[in-house]
Amino acid sequence: MPQITAIKVNKKRPDRRSIFIDGQFAFTVSEGIFFQHNLEEGGEFSDKQIKELTTADEFDKAKQAAVNLLSYRPRSIKEVSNRLVHKGWNQDLADRVTGELVDKGYLNDEEFAAIFARDKTKNKCLGPVALKSELIKTGVAEKIIEQTIEAVYSKYPADELIQRLMKKRGIDLDVPLVKKEKQRFINLLKRKGFTWDQMESVVRNLSVKTAN
Repeated sequence: MPQITAIKVNKKRPDRRSIFIDGQFAFTVSEGIFFQHNLEEGGEFSDKQIKELTTADEFDKAKQAAVNLLSYRPRSIKEVSNRLVHKGWNQDLADRVTGELVDKGYLNDEEFAAIFARDKTKNKCLGPVALKSELIKTGVAEKIIEQTIEAVYSKYPADELIQRLMKKRGIDLDVPLVKKEKQRFINLLKRKGFTWDQMESVVRNLSVKTAN
């Protein structure tokens, strides 16, 4: 049976241990896996046990990568899963990692969607059409998207967001606009994701300068 003949601190990664089996370098494991499995020189491991160790270590590495991603900003379950696959782990492992993070409360699509929507409405003045499109890209379930949109626009009504965009553009209903300026503002509202019903009352009240 294969035997561990040496255990060394990895030179490039001091937080990992290099395992030598029968005199040859075999693999590295994290400190967590190292202590969890009580690895020591002289220990014997079957090929099956070695496979289980390396699999556990890959899971640990993928989980740390996922936690690191979440340290930068909140992400949806699908976003984390996709990033792990992009980094080289298979879908099954990515699903196992996200499943554990969901169970531990690190991943929650409802919380993510609420934070995402609040940022896009409060800071970007995004309308519901555009917000829904952005949320779909994150892989959040349709039911969560609909609930999130209803909640966020009850707090940040579309008409108030449009008014804020008007102020940012220096638009005053009492001051007539050049026709092109009015059209540019209408196009902005469309790009921001507001429906005609939401922008109609404002647009109809935007007066245009008459030609001299």
